[in-house]
Amino acid sequence: MGILNVTPDSFHAGSRIGNLHDALVRGRQFLQDGAAILDIGGESTRPGAVTCPAAEECDRVLPVVTALRQALPEVLLSVDTRHTRTAQAALNAGADIINNVSGCAPEDGMLEQVAASGAGYILTHASGNADETPLLDNPETCTDAVIEALLQAAEAAERIGVKHSQILLDPGIGFGKTAEVSIRLLQETARFAALPYPLLIGVSRKRFLSASPGQDTPEHRAAASLGAALAAIHAGADAVRVHDVRETFEALRLFSLLTPCEETPHV
Repeated sequence: MGILNVTPDSFHAGSRIGNLHDALVRGRQFLQDGAAILDIGGESTRPGAVTCPAAEECDRVLPVVTALRQALPEVLLSVDTRHTRTAQAALNAGADIINNVSGCAPEDGMLEQVAASGAGYILTHASGNADETPLLDNPETCTDAVIEALLQAAEAAERIGVKHSQILLDPGIGFGKTAEVSIRLLQETARFAALPYPLLIGVSRKRFLSASPGQDTPEHRAAASLGAALAAIHAGADAVRVHDVRETFEALRLFSLLTPCEETPHV
């Protein structure tokens, strides 16, 4: 999954896209580089980010979804949003997946829209948001807590009408979690992969990777991000959400050839 940030304030400056032309160019490049999904976001969810109203988010996202749908009919399009209005408009414009980073506490109407559309739904655990970020800070209990919350949210979605086959889970590494907790969750990817839903892991260039020497800014975390993506796929993740598509795809392809395992990772 390649990240397309049509935002002026995403935490990784290199991922920001300022206009429709650049979004199309990068989307095409990501597809050539190996991406199967393009994830389009119009609101930064980094700590301290200013909340983007749904109307403004739609203005940023919808032209990109429409243009990419026309230009790249073969690629899956995901829209990263917490807002029901944006989700509905994106689905009408041709999006295939809604990536809801507040999936355990969805906005009113979000699940009904997803259920009616039949679209994929990425249900992400977050213990905070861009405005207020309480931390999940106990590495000893964090995995059990996140698994319980994800399963409860998935069951609630299914009761509303979202089909089991529509749901993907994301433990939300880095969302309202300390570095220690984020590392523990990544270490226990196999436990999430054992749940009865596909698993997405998103760790690309996130702050907890700064635990590695020299990785103190997003621009310096590419190598650590590749290592984390390889670990996640090897532990059973079905997809990884990344800024660096070509590098990640090439690393995963070689890793799958060289690493003995019962199932070769899908690359």
